[in-house]
Amino acid sequence: MYEHIAVPLDGSHNSKLALSEALKLVKTFQSKLTLLTVIDDKRLIYNVTGIQGAGGYYEELTQKASQILAEGQKIAEDQGVKAETEVRHGNPKQVIAQDFPGDNQVSLIVMGKSGTDAVDRLLVGSTTAAVVRNATANVLVIAEPTPDQV
Repeated sequence: MYEHIAVPLDGSHNSKLALSEALKLVKTFQSKLTLLTVIDDKRLIYNVTGIQGAGGYYEELTQKASQILAEGQKIAEDQGVKAETEVRHGNPKQVIAQDFPGDNQVSLIVMGKSGTDAVDRLLVGSTTAAVVRNATANVLVIAEPTPDQV
């Protein structure tokens, strides 16, 4: 049913909840699992010849993305699941909803209800909402369990 499941990770608690749920599905359906982190390039300053004024910020974002994916991969491995990882650059809404699923035949995206960037969410809307509206694959949104569900 779900041959390839993608889980976008941003280091947030909700993205870890999504990974936990995705691992259950991967085991049930014997799916391929890819953990994805998107480096949001809009935070960098460009000019015609390339990135300018970014200093160590670009390197810092790349290191953080690698750390997030390594942590997710370890969680998967601890549950006996092999996970591929991928770092992409661009607009997270576009990459998660369309670019990555289209390039990789993703059948399900499992993601948290909200992520780490509250300021961006207030200004331009949540990544999760945009992915649900625009995804080329099915989307499963994982919410924080309420006290009566625990």
